[in-house]
Amino acid sequence: MAVSNAADSIDGRDDAPDVAFQLVAAVYGGALLAGVVTTAAALASDSPTVLATTYAGGFVGGAGGGLALASVDRQLPTRLGRTFARRLALVGPVVPLGLVVVGAWLAGLESYVDAVALPSAILVFVTGHMLSQLAENRYVGRAIDGDPDATWAWEPPGSLKTDGILVGLYLLLAAGNAVVGNWLQALLWVSLGGLWVGNCLVDGRWQIGPGVDRTEIRFYDAGLVKRRPYTRSLVCWDEINHVRMQRGDVVVDRRLRDVRFGRGELEDPDAFLEAIDRRLAAQEAS
Repeated sequence: MAVSNAADSIDGRDDAPDVAFQLVAAVYGGALLAGVVTTAAALASDSPTVLATTYAGGFVGGAGGGLALASVDRQLPTRLGRTFARRLALVGPVVPLGLVVVGAWLAGLESYVDAVALPSAILVFVTGHMLSQLAENRYVGRAIDGDPDATWAWEPPGSLKTDGILVGLYLLLAAGNAVVGNWLQALLWVSLGGLWVGNCLVDGRWQIGPGVDRTEIRFYDAGLVKRRPYTRSLVCWDEINHVRMQRGDVVVDRRLRDVRFGRGELEDPDAFLEAIDRRLAAQEAS
């Protein structure tokens, strides 16, 4: 199919250096290697000097490796951003680091293991998530060409009140832990609150900052693009089985990962559904 061939050919294009991706890849690589080796070192040593030296060395080595890989392979962002599994793999290392933290707390270890593993897990998650978003943006940018064939106003789902309550709860838990001297747990709750705020801004649920008016759905030859203030995601037409209305929501059946648009998110959900139906019919006819 023409769309599939176009998508498959993007790896063959000549990409310019991606400075933002390279910098984030460097920090991600440094945080990952430093976190792993220093956590392992903390199991055998309680010396702050040894741990600090290990972390610094690991960060420099990992950052150099991440920067080199992202610089040499200019098509790396496109390949990483193509599938959900590849993007998810970037934050996968958080799981073992998190298990180390939980294990240290449950076992009551009197060491620096949790003090090393928790900040490392947070930094790896933040940079890994940023890297995955950058990669997806690059992939979408390479997969689509020209101006959109159609544009639909879209309001991302979410509740300002609910989001505000959750952030307030995270900060309250952080303050409570800080008062009793549980600094690592306070760091955990503050980080969760910060991540939630960042997610609200990136997704466009909080109308703050530049680009907040750019939340929309766009139709291209390659597929349907959900455009947020800072991110874009692509649903290729050949990935869609069919589209239907369910309890007022437009549901795009997409193999294992359906895409749902609530009635309140679209100005005219019925017309939107019909437009997708026409696209799919034209796709099958070609």
